[in-house]
Amino acid sequence: MRTFLLLVALLSVMACSRSARVRTPQVVLAWGESGHEPGRLFHPSGIAVGADGTVFVADTGNDRIQAFRADGEFLWTFGRSGDEPGEFRRPMDIDIDGAGLLYVAELGGDRVQVFRPRGELVRTIQGEGTPAGGFDGAAGVLVSPSGDVYVADFYNDRVVHFGPEGKYIGVVGTSGRVWEGRLHYPTDVAWLRGDLVVADAYNNRVQVFSPTGDVVRAWGGPLGFGLAGSRHGWFRVAVGVATDSAGHIFVSDFKNHRIQVFDAEGRWLAEFGHQGASIGEFERPTDLDIGPAGRIYVVDFGNDRIQVFEGLEDQDAPSAARLESSPGPVVASGRVTDFHTLPAELDVSEIAAAVNRWP
Repeated sequence: MRTFLLLVALLSVMACSRSARVRTPQVVLAWGESGHEPGRLFHPSGIAVGADGTVFVADTGNDRIQAFRADGEFLWTFGRSGDEPGEFRRPMDIDIDGAGLLYVAELGGDRVQVFRPRGELVRTIQGEGTPAGGFDGAAGVLVSPSGDVYVADFYNDRVVHFGPEGKYIGVVGTSGRVWEGRLHYPTDVAWLRGDLVVADAYNNRVQVFSPTGDVVRAWGGPLGFGLAGSRHGWFRVAVGVATDSAGHIFVSDFKNHRIQVFDAEGRWLAEFGHQGASIGEFERPTDLDIGPAGRIYVVDFGNDRIQVFEGLEDQDAPSAARLESSPGPVVASGRVTDFHTLPAELDVSEIAAAVNRWP
């Protein structure tokens, strides 16, 4: 059986190799210092950028939400540790609906609270009516263009679907490993042209579902079986996902300390970042969002900061956004690089070793 799986995996490597020429995103701004005072961050996890450019950060270690200008200037904060309405237990993720309301997923509070931008509580979604009777770790949240709400229910290994008013509709995914449609500690959800992109974090892969729960595709290691690795298109905990208007999919590759970029079909295009504390480097990036002009805002969890990168571009397309002077460090204009989905020098023994580690 393992020999068969190895042969299938090798065939998938040969079949999916392709080259792509894109402009690799380059860092243009970074802000954040470790601490507890307003404007400082302590183990931040989630981020959302409003239509006006306001950046909202889930400052998880401080149990609060902080708002910044697009250039990193601190604006305001709300929330504190606790279980009462308007308080937080490990806020992990944020999304913003068409009316500008903030949806905050609490991993420790097992709920999603909905706020106006300045922190006025509107309502709470606690998973009433779901098969398990509620959430067990609300890790990620998505509001669709129609107002439907999808919650990554971490310990229940599922994504829960609610209507615009918070009424339970159904569940996407089932608990399990390896096979498509099975989820193991999902952490984030993004919208892609009517489908759901799910960060199947501890299966080390990304899965795309229809809103009704049918699997569209999956990737992460050979055949999307979720083997951990550091090659292009492989992950070591795929923890955050975001999409842009062109259909690119951005994935926070937590333990590989990088962001990987894919097209709408799941084909690898580019990556940026590696482990470190210098500008442009990451220490376990968690979440990301795409702001105005295609800027990529990344939560650099271990370095207690936010980093901003110039948006991805096709090689031959004219630059839509030039690097600007800013209060933070600026890096020279992005280089154009040839990449390959899986390099020719891929060591077959790596796949064989990974297959042998399967349960």
